[in-house]
Amino acid sequence: MNMEIGRIQGAALPAQTATTAAKPAAGFADMLGKAIGQLQSVSDNANQKVNAMATGQDVELHDVMLALETESLTMSLATQVRNKAVEAYQEVFRMQM
Repeated sequence: MNMEIGRIQGAALPAQTATTAAKPAAGFADMLGKAIGQLQSVSDNANQKVNAMATGQDVELHDVMLALETESLTMSLATQVRNKAVEAYQEVFRMQM
């Protein structure tokens, strides 16, 4: 079994300029948008499975339960991330200048 681990890039990063400092903000916004989109996708999937089961379509019960549990865990994670972000914001707001 041959597993090769590649070298980690970016060990020596060049100094950031005003133009490169703006990129992380856009990257964070993109990442946040994608995460919210994935959250919506998980929720839509669970709703589709529940609706299919409620209308008598051929859907396995365990698929519905897995979709609902995945949605529940995803929502819990999103809530905790939001709570931590609010805590961080409040902590920065309380800092004295």
